[in-house]
Amino acid sequence: MTSQTFANGYALLIGVGADLPVTVQDATALRDVLVDPNCAAYPPAQVTLLTEAAATRQQVLAAFDQTIAQVNQNPEATVIVYYSGHGGRIQSTDAYFLVPYGYDPSQRAATAIAGLEFTEKIEAIKARKLVVLLDCCHAGGVPALKEAGEAFVKTPLPPDLLHVLGTGSGRVVVASSREDEFSYTGNPYSAFTACLLEALQGKAAVNQDGFARILDILIYLFHQVPQRASGSQHPYVNKVLDLGDNFPLCYYAGGSKFLPGEVPNPPESNNPTATSLTPWQRRQLEGRRDALMPEWELRSQKVKLMRKELAIEVGTAVKFQLEQQLLDEEAKLSQLAAALDEIEQKLNQ
Repeated sequence: MTSQTFANGYALLIGVGADLPVTVQDATALRDVLVDPNCAAYPPAQVTLLTEAAATRQQVLAAFDQTIAQVNQNPEATVIVYYSGHGGRIQSTDAYFLVPYGYDPSQRAATAIAGLEFTEKIEAIKARKLVVLLDCCHAGGVPALKEAGEAFVKTPLPPDLLHVLGTGSGRVVVASSREDEFSYTGNPYSAFTACLLEALQGKAAVNQDGFARILDILIYLFHQVPQRASGSQHPYVNKVLDLGDNFPLCYYAGGSKFLPGEVPNPPESNNPTATSLTPWQRRQLEGRRDALMPEWELRSQKVKLMRKELAIEVGTAVKFQLEQQLLDEEAKLSQLAAALDEIEQKLNQ
């Protein structure tokens, strides 16, 4: 297999460890998939992995600064920030914090990462394609708090993060579960990360184009995680209402369109791009375009109606089902748009 490098890919991966050893396995496995030249094919120098003793507050914040400096020099960057560990808020004050390695409840400010600090680091990443993955709220021990009687409430993501990523369809935050749910561990990976790894390796791909695309990945997570978790667990995505660009997050087969063991289909004998179009080829393409346009218009209207319905729905179960359906429809709409664009490019050659 001939591999290419996904040259604009960057990642910061954090697996805290301590009372959650699976988080180290999760983050390490994700790194291995991302730097694999026959899979995601990110440049290894652009992927930072912090686990256990390397994932203290100071080292995490320093790694953020290094990633920010790298990414902000590349306007074409695609960025993954992944955190696996405890995250939540103190019930009495509503203060959110992440729990890195070395957390000391008597020195919270010096050893934890406040939600606002994390959000500010994310905001400083200027990439148009940014995906934040938070595998928090594990069904594990609750972090100790400074004051007796304080309650730590497991919360999937820092509340400020939603406002920061509220604009731009390419800036997405994905939490492994909703606020009233655990994120379940498994063997060898958590349910969420196991599904994420599969999606990045091509299992979520709808079109055989060599790319693991964001909408396809999200649909896979929405469908697979609830089936694989030991209890009720449903991923949360902040951009269901305006995710329209099904952008590539990475390769799934090192730049090839085919996974290992797959046999490519034989090339078509009539390839419209090989030479200038004959009148018959032009009529074929125009006919296909005219056949696709009504479906594109119908799906566009359906997506608009579904967005309106989702915006007013308050029931958690119904809302989750609508989110799944909307992501699926938006992915199909994106595929239609890509097919129409390809036809127009061929007709204009």
